[in-house]
Amino acid sequence: MKTKARDYQGDYIQGHFVKVDDPNGEIWSKNPGDLDAPALTFPFAYENIHEAVSAAEKSFNRWKKLSVQNRAENLVRYREVLKNKKTEVCFCLSFETGKPLWEAAREFDETIFLIDSFINRGSQTSIEEKLSTSDGTCVTRFSSRGVVAVITPASLPSLFPHSYFIPALMNGNTVVVKTCSQTPMLGQIFSEVAHESGMAAGVLNFIQGDAESARRLVSHAAVDAIFYHGPFETALKVKKQVLSDYWKTLVIETGGKNAQVVWNDCNYQQALYDAVFASYVTSGQRCTTTSRVLVHEKLFTQFVSDFHQLSKKITVGYGLAENISPFMGPLMSERAVEDYLRFQGIAVREGAEEIMRGKTLERDKKGFYVSPSIHIVEKADPKSIYQKSEIYGPNVAVFKITDLDEAAEIINQPQWGLVASMYTGARENFYHLAEEVKVGMLHWNRPTTSISYQLPLGGLNKSGNERPMGSFAGVQCTQMTSCLEGEMIFDSTQLIKELPRLES
Repeated sequence: MKTKARDYQGDYIQGHFVKVDDPNGEIWSKNPGDLDAPALTFPFAYENIHEAVSAAEKSFNRWKKLSVQNRAENLVRYREVLKNKKTEVCFCLSFETGKPLWEAAREFDETIFLIDSFINRGSQTSIEEKLSTSDGTCVTRFSSRGVVAVITPASLPSLFPHSYFIPALMNGNTVVVKTCSQTPMLGQIFSEVAHESGMAAGVLNFIQGDAESARRLVSHAAVDAIFYHGPFETALKVKKQVLSDYWKTLVIETGGKNAQVVWNDCNYQQALYDAVFASYVTSGQRCTTTSRVLVHEKLFTQFVSDFHQLSKKITVGYGLAENISPFMGPLMSERAVEDYLRFQGIAVREGAEEIMRGKTLERDKKGFYVSPSIHIVEKADPKSIYQKSEIYGPNVAVFKITDLDEAAEIINQPQWGLVASMYTGARENFYHLAEEVKVGMLHWNRPTTSISYQLPLGGLNKSGNERPMGSFAGVQCTQMTSCLEGEMIFDSTQLIKELPRLES
């Protein structure tokens, strides 16, 4: 796939690109699947954070006063420009994350669908909830929050940022996106889309930067809401940062130790192939990745054998290869490879049976390539490091189960609570599990990686702070005002006798 050569444009602030002349540091656009490919440098400056937030703050009143239809028209133009850049975006997605082109194309299409979903949903700011009472008319109104800071990870670097800044804009907020440090070129492309679509200046701003940039953005006094998606450890830091700014809206989504339950009455082929897909797509680096498979004892031996056979056939290779289309690309970084291999050693030391060992792989291109790995866990142990840790890699722990209560106990054990799925032919089995598990999303005969923006999207416990996006994004993007509206009627005879009167 050939695309035009790209160069550094700068941060996108107040409707134009601002190059950094005196940087505080730099990040790089590089390919984890081809470490010899030239990297493009993106310098960043902390002073641009204030400039971007100030631009969003100044444009807020103008943007929020636009009609919902006018806001939607702006986003429709953005969508059309983005859609015309599909080849360019997909190339960049594959280059900066290593994911195969087929997966990049799927993510792009999901992004377009997501934008359409939020545009069609409209804005919470157009809603008024009314109730007549003896005291007057009770009205609940929704208004835009203000300046929203968006910070998202590299696993789905097109889908995730749009899932936050599109509803924020639709609901009348202005936005500063801190581009993921691993995908700076992609962030620049999105800022070019905003520019070419004629988005009002200052409404949507993009800045490049590091972890310190994110910290400064979160703590900026003019930021009214933070939409964060990323590692749990960073989420803790963000949460601590806003303790002194408790009025700021904070939406957190981290990750999960997601489980798929395979019951004895399931469609076996469906459960098997969905487990393979959800475990290894994006090389196991999605927050919704299936990392645990809980199999009924009657199917356990056959399932482990078939899952192992399919896992050995998973193709791993260069995402931009012209002659082959691998299923898995590389991991995102050398640190990810080190952690992936380290957790396999931990699993064995803690007594897990190693069915398939993950190892580093050599390919035509030098990169962070690894093979899948499978471990059988004989007994759930809340003290186990392996069992409770989220592993950003293609590793699967398989458990044998005998009843649904046992399945629920295993799912709830690690204190993660993003998503689980159950494969069964009986609706009552699914409902039984739904009563017991503590997850924000629960699927029936669908993989854990499935996402529907027609539903609330968010996690419980360590996976989020119970402020779901998706169909609930309008709630997170607005603030409520309760209005008690009375008539202009005054009867002095109704005043309590204790209240003093003016003399006639």
